[in-house]
Amino acid sequence: MKMKINNLWKKIFIASLGILAIAALVFACLLANTYYDRYHQVTYWESQPRHVSPNILLVYGYHGMNGFEQLKDIRTGKYTTPELNHVFLNEYNEEDSLVVFRTHDRLRGYLNVNTGKIIIPARFDRAWNFSEGIAGVLIDGVVSFIKEDGKPAFEQTFPIYYDDNFDEIAFQFHNGLCVMRTMNGKWGMINTKGEWAVEPIYSTISAPRNGYRIVCDSDKYGLVTIDGQPALPLVYDRIRPASASKGFVLEKDGIAKEVDADLNVTIPFVYDRLCVLESCHDQTYEEERVPKYWRYDVGYGSGVIDSDGNVIIPAKYYMVRIVNDHLFEVEITCGGERILINAQGQYAGKSK
Repeated sequence: MKMKINNLWKKIFIASLGILAIAALVFACLLANTYYDRYHQVTYWESQPRHVSPNILLVYGYHGMNGFEQLKDIRTGKYTTPELNHVFLNEYNEEDSLVVFRTHDRLRGYLNVNTGKIIIPARFDRAWNFSEGIAGVLIDGVVSFIKEDGKPAFEQTFPIYYDDNFDEIAFQFHNGLCVMRTMNGKWGMINTKGEWAVEPIYSTISAPRNGYRIVCDSDKYGLVTIDGQPALPLVYDRIRPASASKGFVLEKDGIAKEVDADLNVTIPFVYDRLCVLESCHDQTYEEERVPKYWRYDVGYGSGVIDSDGNVIIPAKYYMVRIVNDHLFEVEITCGGERILINAQGQYAGKSK
């Protein structure tokens, strides 16, 4: 009898463990389902959709941690596109209503922001927004150009030189010209017929800035007009748009000047920063209430001017410090050779 009772309790105990195991399994499944719904099934919408046209909204959503974008017609309340990875709005020219979209499998096509509908299905490896009625597309390493109906704008195609900066390139037309790169890495510009309007002789050509394009070759910079005509020769160490005007800052041999939109000199001497020189003895040069010499910076270079604004050492050195009122120490490149220059700007020997 006693043995039968013990066996009964064993069976009850084993059954209880089984029930607890089943309950734990059910609980774990509920947790897993809740987690899956939270991070993979349930859609969460951002509260700030964006108008891309009077009747079309760009709405941002998430499936858990995976984001997507979708267009919605506010008149019907319906979505006009499937879920997309990204929509590249045309910031350059709002008159071109077709813009690039990218799918989750990274292919690109075009949609109309006025209707919210896909016009050219996603079939391109890369694509650029329309400008002046033409858009550049990339398939299998070859750039071609299409019209808004998806048909070729012209027959010519351009095998492209690909590198890490490829995504920064904008194959868009401005004043009838578009930059183009050859397989040897040289840049020129083509017209709307696909013909070379500017031969590919440059290492870089910028987007239009203040009515010109900045061009570079062999580390020397110049300017061409919007129409591709030479405006300034390739003799400058650097050219950049002026921050407070529609002109440019031209740097050459450590001296910078500012020119206006007609390339007339408006400020003959400009600098990015002016500060007190440091001493070779790791002290700030403050022997006088108003220092006799100042360090000035242009771009990545440093030089010396006196209190009257005369250039003693052009700003073409990595570092410059003062030894005394008659001698300066400069470092030619970062961690490179250090030399001495006197107050007349002449070489005075190597630094010890």
